[in-house]
Amino acid sequence: MINQIRADFYRQIHTTGMYIMLVLTIIYTATTTLGQSVGGVTVRGDSGQFAQVGGKSWSVLTGIKVANMGETMLLYVFIGVFVIVFGYEFSQKVYKNTLISGISRLAFVLAKYLVMLLDLLQLFAVNFLTVLMAGLVAGRPLGGSLGTLFGTFSLSFVAATFFVSVIFSIGVFLLVLTGSIMIPAIVVVVFPLIVSVLHVLGEWDWIKYIDFFGVAQNIGVGGMKVSALPPYIAVSLVLLVVMIGSSALMLRNKEL
Repeated sequence: MINQIRADFYRQIHTTGMYIMLVLTIIYTATTTLGQSVGGVTVRGDSGQFAQVGGKSWSVLTGIKVANMGETMLLYVFIGVFVIVFGYEFSQKVYKNTLISGISRLAFVLAKYLVMLLDLLQLFAVNFLTVLMAGLVAGRPLGGSLGTLFGTFSLSFVAATFFVSVIFSIGVFLLVLTGSIMIPAIVVVVFPLIVSVLHVLGEWDWIKYIDFFGVAQNIGVGGMKVSALPPYIAVSLVLLVVMIGSSALMLRNKEL
């Protein structure tokens, strides 16, 4: 599995798409932060909370909180991670060569997920670091103590990375199931809209546990306490296990 991870990162170093995503992330984040723009898809009626945050006099801390609302927009960029890590091998059918080499199906899928997780971690770190630097360059006040700033910064990009990776795991399942890169890519990108529609159709309490963007956004802007996270994390972990395990089982049944 370690060799698989190394091979993926080696390929990414020589893939232009990864550098394009980094550049687009920096440009988008710097532009919205310096321009004091608030954007993104909000769910569960949290637009009032976000408008309140964005309507304040901007500080560095405000920029970090507002950046949480832009995660849904960055998803249109970060979908490239999914395509590069999984899409290439499945579209070219070269994943079969990897499996023939002796790696188990579970180790193969898990290694791919870990690569995606680390990629997302780096991209979200760049996102929030750009917000931090842009705010400082603009001469804005910190908006709180260094401890508060660091805590919000760390919690924001870790929560965003984890919950987006859960959505990507659904994409992995759909990719192995359908053999098409288009279907899972579309589902991943429109996932926030799907959740929004479900909220409109009915007041089902269980929807909040698959509202991954809603949780990440609310944690980032301070609308949810960390103590309220355990059930959401538990559901996410169960879903991860099911998606990764099911993907491995389907691969086992596919002809090489």
